[in-house]
Amino acid sequence: MRALFLLLLIVLYLFFIPAGAVPFLKPSFLNLKEDIDEARKDNKFLFIMFYQEGCPFCDKMKRVTFQDRRVKDYFTKHFYMIEVDIRGANEVVDLDGKKLTERQFSLKHGVRLTPVFLFFDREGNTVAKVPGYIEPEEFLIIGRYVVEGHYRNKSLVQFIKENKGK
Repeated sequence: MRALFLLLLIVLYLFFIPAGAVPFLKPSFLNLKEDIDEARKDNKFLFIMFYQEGCPFCDKMKRVTFQDRRVKDYFTKHFYMIEVDIRGANEVVDLDGKKLTERQFSLKHGVRLTPVFLFFDREGNTVAKVPGYIEPEEFLIIGRYVVEGHYRNKSLVQFIKENKGK
């Protein structure tokens, strides 16, 4: 009976969990201070994906890049991602404690088009801001740039040039 119950759970999981699920997407109340603290506590880094409904490049990130096995494994191990809708009205509590709408928060960070990725170190400092669709190989390099601390001594562009194709 127990085996049948476990089999039923597995079947339900396979049919009702979306194929395009992003395992490193963190449910968030958009309190960045809490999100950074939780990431630090879990020995992870936080990054934001700025998106908007109907954005074909946002969808492609979720369908292609985020479904790449290497990206899934690496980013699940090292990162939490939260999403911010650049047109959204939900409240965001910024790292400085100020409350803004998602739209105001996006404009504060100079985001007007999507997708844009904003990566933070463990103290909440912005270490990389990357616009546009990013292929899996390059997204992994960006992840390594943050995780390995290369942002402390070289630019992201330089790091990508040095590591592309390796």
